[in-house]
Amino acid sequence: MSDAAPLPARRKLYRVAELARLWDVDGSTVYRMIYAGRLHAERHGTKGGAIRIPATAVAEYEASVVAPVPAEAIAS
Repeated sequence: MSDAAPLPARRKLYRVAELARLWDVDGSTVYRMIYAGRLHAERHGTKGGAIRIPATAVAEYEASVVAPVPAEAIAS
């Protein structure tokens, strides 16, 4: 048995194309959301790096744009 510490869990990072496919929008729409400051993104790698969007940022954005349906709208 090893005394080595377990590796930390990797957090999910989305690529722009993944989110575009998931949300059924064009990739340029995702880039506009990032550049407008509505969706948090990070750069990873060298020479400017690739843009990656943390799953937490996706969840925050989705929670901010999805409005709950009022109960009276559901009642028949």
